[in-house]
Amino acid sequence: MKIMTLNAHSHGAEISEDIFQENLAALAECIIRQQVDVIALQEVCQTMGMEAVEEKELQGFIPSDSQTVIRRDNYVLGLIRKLRQEGRQYYWTWDGIKAGYEIYDEGLAVISRFPIECVEEYYLSNQRDYQNWKTRKAIAAEICVDGEKSWFVSTHMGWWEDEEEPFAGQMDRLMAKLSHKKCNIYLMGDFNSPADEKHTGYDYVKTQGWTDIWLAGGNREHEITVPGKIDGWGKKAEKGLCIDYIWSKYPVETISSRVVFSGETEPVISDHYGILSDICRKQEKKGE
Repeated sequence: MKIMTLNAHSHGAEISEDIFQENLAALAECIIRQQVDVIALQEVCQTMGMEAVEEKELQGFIPSDSQTVIRRDNYVLGLIRKLRQEGRQYYWTWDGIKAGYEIYDEGLAVISRFPIECVEEYYLSNQRDYQNWKTRKAIAAEICVDGEKSWFVSTHMGWWEDEEEPFAGQMDRLMAKLSHKKCNIYLMGDFNSPADEKHTGYDYVKTQGWTDIWLAGGNREHEITVPGKIDGWGKKAEKGLCIDYIWSKYPVETISSRVVFSGETEPVISDHYGILSDICRKQEKKGE
């Protein structure tokens, strides 16, 4: 099973329509070439004032909320259309979590080669103001891949040291929401927590019993997933950061994990690089 996570940073004043389409095409090409089974995306947006898409145009879409509106320039919709043009059927869910730069619905998504059986969304932040950039959510999809059912969660967490919305509180809420699930869970996304900072977000997730797929794949050290300065990090990011991860609730056999969209094998399409992992199978859970 191949799974991928990417903070797509899909919209913005610096992204022209040509670049927008090129980025979508590059992502679709990689998904097809690598035969990726499940993709978690963050910062996948649509323009608030754009025309809404009719339900008949949303093939394979499973909403997490009946009130969700998909608009013409929704990044995930565009990606699904490019995949479909190449004869690839993918199922998807998307949810807007907060306003981005005052004009975008900034959202989270899960995309799958296999039918999505169920979708859930969770608030991770204390406050739920759509206009507040500190509002945080996760979106979770239950998917049966090659006969094995798992939950795939896409999330974009806050910062460890944030006094109003600290990382630990958000992670605790997510753990509480996921605690009753019996099958494996893959937690994927932008955690805003550098792997090389001790006793902060990365270590906190690890101490909750989650397996870092990157290290389970034989890698000894993390590679950077943010190559330079981005919003919220300032000069701290100039040296490069690793803040994007795929975690597994239970131990897994990982064939390989690598950074994608770094300009080497694939073009750079975001201010983040992505992570692509090839997982062999889930190991038997002890005590069950």
